Amino acid sequence: MTHLLIKSLIIICISIFSHSIYANIEYKEVQVKGAGASLQEAINNGLVEAIGRVNGKSIDAKNQLNQLSQTTRVNDEKSRFSQKEIQKAYKEATKGVVASYDVLSEQQIDNGRRWQVIVKAKIAKYKRAANSNRKRLAVIPFRVSDQSFLINSQPVNKEQVNRILGQNMVSQLVQSRRFTVLDREYIQEVTGEKNIILSGNTPMEEMVKLGEELVADYIVVGTLENIGFSENEIHMSMTNRTIKTYQGNVELSYRIIDVPTKQIKFSDFARFTLTPDDFSKVDQGMNLENAESAICIIAADKISKKILNAIYPMLVVSVRGNSVTLNQGGEMLKNGDRYEVFQYGERMYDPYTKESIGREEQYIGEIEITRVNPKSSQARIINADIEFSQVFAPKKLVCRLKEEAASPAKKKIEDMRKRFEEKKKKRDEEW
Repeated sequence: MTHLLIKSLIIICISIFSHSIYANIEYKEVQVKGAGASLQEAINNGLVEAIGRVNGKSIDAKNQLNQLSQTTRVNDEKSRFSQKEIQKAYKEATKGVVASYDVLSEQQIDNGRRWQVIVKAKIAKYKRAANSNRKRLAVIPFRVSDQSFLINSQPVNKEQVNRILGQNMVSQLVQSRRFTVLDREYIQEVTGEKNIILSGNTPMEEMVKLGEELVADYIVVGTLENIGFSENEIHMSMTNRTIKTYQGNVELSYRIIDVPTKQIKFSDFARFTLTPDDFSKVDQGMNLENAESAICIIAADKISKKILNAIYPMLVVSVRGNSVTLNQGGEMLKNGDRYEVFQYGERMYDPYTKESIGREEQYIGEIEITRVNPKSSQARIINADIEFSQVFAPKKLVCRLKEEAASPAKKKIEDMRKRFEEKKKKRDEEW
């Protein structure tokens, strides 16, 4: 009984898995023309065109179909295969991409030197995931300036620093769930995997995916100009103590370019001075041996937030009493972050260029993040000039960062300061 139950469960799991795979495949019927020196070549070229219209030209279908010429001779003599066998041969040669086809017409052209056919083909197409409909963005590895990057007066590996910066920017933008982020760093590895797929013995659903390579709507490009880090000692004469303090800095320029138009959508020269409070926000804490990594993580976080706010500023999606829900979550937000909330007004236009320069924004209040989820977050209203519920409408309330939540180190310093002031106040009262 137990053996039968296990066997049944295995069959059910296989059925579900198979359905989930093929649920990503849909079929398109297209009608195309094909021409060639032989009837076989004309049909092959027609099917290549049909595949290209549905899945793009990235599948090397022509070579696969031409291999059939050795067995399915159709030019000037009748094929020894039945139509059913020919259909099967084409399906196997294209790994199922050509599910079936019909030759609607065939004729000789150019005084009998060439053949022309009209083919109706049923082509398998891989259905993209829903998130591929988002704006597609690629972070291109930044250029690096010629000057040395110094950490405590010692040069560091600039290429490694640049790679860490880029990887963290990609990670932050992926977690924002606003973009379909395309890889531009591991292209060689991706190409190798495609070659494996094209080498043969690959399931149909994997072959169909090859035609689904996405092109970026936006690219992020830039130059890493400089990073630095220095550690200093301050001697406190009154207490005869020596305190170590440190400071980091990073300078870089970057742009967001609209690929189809080559228009610069956003440009910035970022110069950040990083304090111990900034470093304390990095998960692994402040490790002086890895100061360059911490600097890159902090810089990537700041830049990613600027990019996100430039293209997709955070919006209020619901209001309930003193609580609001926001359309952003993930690691870019922290409990305690404060945002100013503005109500969108009429769209404004530049009087010279007649181009849109955005919308009017009327300040209506302030919120503080109380809970962060993977795709959304909750916040409480801490100040309101107008009741949020009275003016709320979809895509009407936009949030702009006012103040990030205090780090543990900053909170500790603030608590010490409050305790000191309370003790001082108590002594003054007793005196």
